[in-house]
Amino acid sequence: KTAYEIRNCDWSSDVCSSDLTRQVDFFHENGYLILKDLWSKGELAQAREEMRHLLQNPNLARPGVGYSYEPKEEAEKHPIDPDNPHRVWMLFDTPLAGDWWFRNICDERITLAMSQLLGENINFHNGKARIKPPGYGSHQGWHQDFPYEHHDKPDLAAALFYLDDTTVGAAATEVIPGSHRQGEWRHDEQNFVLEEDLRAFGKEPVAVAVPAGSVAIIHVLIVHRATPNSTAQNRSAIINEYKTMEARDQWGNRCAFAELPLVRHGKPFLL
Repeated sequence: KTAYEIRNCDWSSDVCSSDLTRQVDFFHENGYLILKDLWSKGELAQAREEMRHLLQNPNLARPGVGYSYEPKEEAEKHPIDPDNPHRVWMLFDTPLAGDWWFRNICDERITLAMSQLLGENINFHNGKARIKPPGYGSHQGWHQDFPYEHHDKPDLAAALFYLDDTTVGAAATEVIPGSHRQGEWRHDEQNFVLEEDLRAFGKEPVAVAVPAGSVAIIHVLIVHRATPNSTAQNRSAIINEYKTMEARDQWGNRCAFAELPLVRHGKPFLL
């Protein structure tokens, strides 16, 4: 089963009302949703250029943007993509990187979608980027995001903007459909879901294989994992997370622009 896909739907109008119902129903049943080809070719090109600038020039990053690199011994085993010569694999607090990055977290195509999926009052939660250099091998097992960012209610979801095509073997995210409806799963000391519980649940994983310029929205409770990048090309995704205004933070979020109001009563707040 794969997500029902629409293109360029105006979430603030009734134009896509029937499609909207199908989208919302799919998300609540499965815990994820794909918005295929959300970005135009021009938007995708600009996003790639903004990412390239950050990856090629870490020393020129604006204050507050955090970088994490692959361990040197691991990086030396694989080829270098010239777009990511330092083999960066995580960026943190990306909205601080510049005007484009701030506008990205305010994209109404996403914030209004979140208001349909989570609730009519939406705040920003955090912004980061996951980069998978050539030969990247995932070290993260099946997990939920909720244990890392507890709230009094799990009304959060992340939007993953894919800057490159993702397929099986090319850094696709894998999800367990419907796993979010089980609440918070048992986790081991590494915050990985127990294999015995996965087997008991009995659902096969689905790979989020999408073309560049697409967005996947995943619920904070869905069980998912990153997969390796066996290609010779860098694979990048911007990850912006959102929450309802009513969900109260219990983990002490100090990320840039945390709790920034973006949607109120189903309407854009920042005009």
